[in-house]
Amino acid sequence: MSPPPSAPPRHVLPPPPEPRPKQPVDRVRLLSAGLAVLVIGLTVLGLAYEENGVRAYDTYTTWAIFATVMAAAHLVPLVWTSNPRRAFEVAAVATGGLAFYWAALVLRDIGTGTNFALTLAVSLAVANCLVLRTRR
Repeated sequence: MSPPPSAPPRHVLPPPPEPRPKQPVDRVRLLSAGLAVLVIGLTVLGLAYEENGVRAYDTYTTWAIFATVMAAAHLVPLVWTSNPRRAFEVAAVATGGLAFYWAALVLRDIGTGTNFALTLAVSLAVANCLVLRTRR
């Protein structure tokens, strides 16, 4: 007697893996990053661009470097995530320093285009602090 004919082997595929849920985008961090980049860019533009034969980096170098460092400090909350409160405090102090620079040197000659860029940079620095305040 011969064995009964068997059915061809069926290969059962495992079910497809469940799709992983998308990680939510941290909009506050994204907005803060955009504002920080704009603060730095506008500050450097306002200080480096020569207008009416005057360039801030040449005329008052120490103050221009101070303003650049204060603008760059707005990147601290993006890289120092272990302590958001301290990172916010660094950005807040930097905003105060940038506002002091603006009041001391920019406000007296507000009519130029470079000073408009610096005014906009200070305004965006304040906006960045308000955005970061929600994360402390």
